Amino acid sequence: MIDIYKILGLILIPIIKINIKLRIINGKELPDRFRERYGVSEISFKDNRQVIWIHAASLGEFKSADYFIEKYHNKFNLLITTTTVSAAKYALDCYGNKITHQFAPLDISIWVKKFLKKWEPHLIIWIESDLWPTTLNIIKKKKINAILVNLRLSPKSLKRWSVIPFFYTNLLNSFSQVFAQSKIDLERIQSISNKSIKFIGNLKFSNKNKK
Repeated sequence: MIDIYKILGLILIPIIKINIKLRIINGKELPDRFRERYGVSEISFKDNRQVIWIHAASLGEFKSADYFIEKYHNKFNLLITTTTVSAAKYALDCYGNKITHQFAPLDISIWVKKFLKKWEPHLIIWIESDLWPTTLNIIKKKKINAILVNLRLSPKSLKRWSVIPFFYTNLLNSFSQVFAQSKIDLERIQSISNKSIKFIGNLKFSNKNKK
């Protein structure tokens, strides 16, 4: 199934690029940074410290990253990726001197590989439930240590994943450790997956940044 998904993604590249141009016109993409969606970056880290890649798709999800940023920014190079422009603005406004921000590459194999080759993360911290099959499959194949935190599973998502529970488990198996956002989420996830899941609470509540 994952191979079919990857091939379909490659076939759709022309349409994806047209969509990116439309998003730029509609103000949903930054015109000077859209190439980051293709795994291309004009910047690099200035030192050789190991890289921790923290991914949080939206603003709400990114607020769970505060704990990790404050804990690790002095010892590691922190690469933050988001999907939305609003999350990018928040990340740079609140943590600009502690992180390097990039827009996450779209879930196309050639772009994901280009991104990983560029940044060479030592550890990946993935926040919540924005699970991308191609990206996670490549991370697993490259044996990059990754953890998934604040994972949630809504009733609607549970119903959808219940149709192909093996695929959901395969996604979770890309991570060495998985932590659920709530005990209810933990129960839902365990109902369709045999992956070992832990509960540590909602990390959003640990965010001391009030902006």
